[in-house]
Amino acid sequence: MEPKIVTQSYTTRSNPLIYLALGVYAFLAALSLDHHEPWADEAQSWLLARDASLAQLWSQLLHYEGTPGLWQTLLHGLIRLGLPYPAYGIVSAGLGLAAVYLLLRYAPLPLYIRLLLPFTYYLCYQYTVIARSYSLIAPLLFAIAAIYPLAKSKPALTTVLLVLLAGVSVHGFLISACIWVTLYGRDVLSSRKLLVAGLAYWMLLVVLVVSAWPAQDVAFAEHRGLGNLHLLPDVVKAGLAAAFAGQWVISLVLIALSAPLLWRGGGWLFFLLATVAFCLFSTIVYAQLWHFGIWFLAWVFAIWISAYKTRITTPALLALVFALAFQCYWTANAIRYDWGHPYSGSLAAARYLHQSGIPAGGLYAVGYPSTAIQPYFPANIYSNFHSGAYWDWSKQNSADDPQALFAAERRELVLVGYKNRSEKQHWADLLALLGYGITRHFDGATFWQTHVFEDESYDLYRKTSEPSAASVVSMAAPAQAAQLLSGFYGIEGQRSRWTAQNFSVLLKAPAGSDSSGAELELKLYIPPAQIQKLGALTLSADVQGGALPAHTFSQSNEYTYSARVPAQALPSGFVVVNFRLDKSVAGLNGDARELGEVVTEVGLVQPSQAQ
Repeated sequence: MEPKIVTQSYTTRSNPLIYLALGVYAFLAALSLDHHEPWADEAQSWLLARDASLAQLWSQLLHYEGTPGLWQTLLHGLIRLGLPYPAYGIVSAGLGLAAVYLLLRYAPLPLYIRLLLPFTYYLCYQYTVIARSYSLIAPLLFAIAAIYPLAKSKPALTTVLLVLLAGVSVHGFLISACIWVTLYGRDVLSSRKLLVAGLAYWMLLVVLVVSAWPAQDVAFAEHRGLGNLHLLPDVVKAGLAAAFAGQWVISLVLIALSAPLLWRGGGWLFFLLATVAFCLFSTIVYAQLWHFGIWFLAWVFAIWISAYKTRITTPALLALVFALAFQCYWTANAIRYDWGHPYSGSLAAARYLHQSGIPAGGLYAVGYPSTAIQPYFPANIYSNFHSGAYWDWSKQNSADDPQALFAAERRELVLVGYKNRSEKQHWADLLALLGYGITRHFDGATFWQTHVFEDESYDLYRKTSEPSAASVVSMAAPAQAAQLLSGFYGIEGQRSRWTAQNFSVLLKAPAGSDSSGAELELKLYIPPAQIQKLGALTLSADVQGGALPAHTFSQSNEYTYSARVPAQALPSGFVVVNFRLDKSVAGLNGDARELGEVVTEVGLVQPSQAQ
């Protein structure tokens, strides 16, 4: 027997205020879109849909995106129909409008709750103004909620909606599976229709899993695994704060206030399953703050389906009111920021590049944010992007590798997109070694609820002076620290630095090395404690992918590691040398760092000067 709807008056009564709220929502979304500059994540989906075929998308690229491809597939079709990039936001706004209509018209909630819910942060801004796959979740979730009382008599329609929800993202996938278990888990064998629909549903979910399963060389969320479970309490606290009320204790109180309603109305099982699945995935695999808005939508869904069976309690209404207050405040802050500040510097950078033109000597791009500029051009504009205009999330992508930058031949201009000031300074220091200086800056920053989240800014560099990189780098010279690319710690004793197990350095090839080669020399010291703890240490190195001979050090002493570097490894005048120790130690004498060896100097010298 289907559950009796005890709140019939909420869902069937037409009220002019519903359409007024819908109109205000549409007007606010349109104004916000007019001021919004899409950022890199928005651009990435667009570029995948524009530049890749559906076969390539579903068979290859989704393995690097970590998500099913319904959103990109939808965009692929719309782009083929002529949708231009400036109209991109209309897609997400239209989906938001559909979700709000379903909420206003069909949710069995008091009118004042329905009138305010559309203006909460995720429904009015984060999943509407920001054009991403999450924009599909609310309309699909609310459509399922609207037909929920009839789901067992309409398994085909419900299954279609659940599959579509699962195809949006991993989080949509988890929510979809939790709804299916809540709806059909105990009754799937009770009728042939439910059994057939259930088999079709899980078969299609297997297809989605196969399409999005991470590739072996994916360079995204590399630290996923059960070893992250110790972070679960922190993830839960961060998720509660982000999803509901900005503070995890208050958010937990709001959920507790709604718990009696969820228990009596039956929504508790779905919400419990969704909460567990969501928190475990966010801990073990990957999480970003904006993902937690789906947890809020799941809560609204659980209250919605519970209200079909029982009247909404006063504590649940209080919980909704408080959540609405917090989230409407976030919405106001986000919209005010987006109206007055560039959400991304990509639009300004694209306009400048359109006016100045792409140089014949190549425009080299650094950083994932550089992706946000590509949709403003009909095809890839970067000299170092080879698979398409979209960002390549495989480990083959060298756009963030200094070694590729130094070896590049087509870099008349270098565009650096960065998310924080340390990234900006890092690339500024490296490019200064090559003689490049900033010629243009394009400011932007993404916003989260009440504050700036991270930069999405760009610096455009041009060569303005002779390179300043040195052939020999002394650990005691702070001015040469930019050439220490990774694995070096701070100066100690005014003459040396500890290294990690792996470390790398940029060196300028000495004069004449393009024909005669050079000698690599690393001056190092192995402390007694290292030998006592680790035994003999073996040091190896490579230049331009070519391995150099390994040396083994079995006693505590000062050494010079020396190896001949052939001329063919030094074609560009600059080289990155990567060193590797076979082992290292942490916690030595109370030092928590990973420690390898102590280095005083490293350099390339002419063979005649080698010691």
